Amino acid sequence: MISIRPRKDVDLDTIVGWVPDAAALYLFTGPRLTWPLSTEHLSEMESEQNLSAWIGASSSNGRPVGHFDLTQYGETFRIGRVIIDPAQRGQGLAATLVELAVAKGQVLGACRITLNVIAGNSPAIRTYERIGFRTYPTSTEPGVLSMELLL
Repeated sequence: MISIRPRKDVDLDTIVGWVPDAAALYLFTGPRLTWPLSTEHLSEMESEQNLSAWIGASSSNGRPVGHFDLTQYGETFRIGRVIIDPAQRGQGLAATLVELAVAKGQVLGACRITLNVIAGNSPAIRTYERIGFRTYPTSTEPGVLSMELLL
């Protein structure tokens, strides 16, 4: 089981450590950031208006196992930068983390949740589809799928 809490500065090194190379960074942030990822990159992103960053933490020991951020645009929220600790993958934590992100959006007033995913990231796409997200044709970035969940 995991729960979510706001991301803290102390979490930044852990998250950066989950991104071992440029290919992993691209799956995490798309074309937005360049390798190597730094804690400063993550801190700067949180300064964006209406963005909040979250940690999925193990209920048993409080250690971070995942990360996502939410950006609010009225009643639409965008989930971004979803990542699971590589040592914890394959346990269904991504689906749990995204479900918690959706629930947090609902609590904050979301009627619609959107996200972008790299087109070749099949595990992520399957996870989002299982939760109920569907693709829609609005992405302007090549190789990126836009998905939405209506609440």
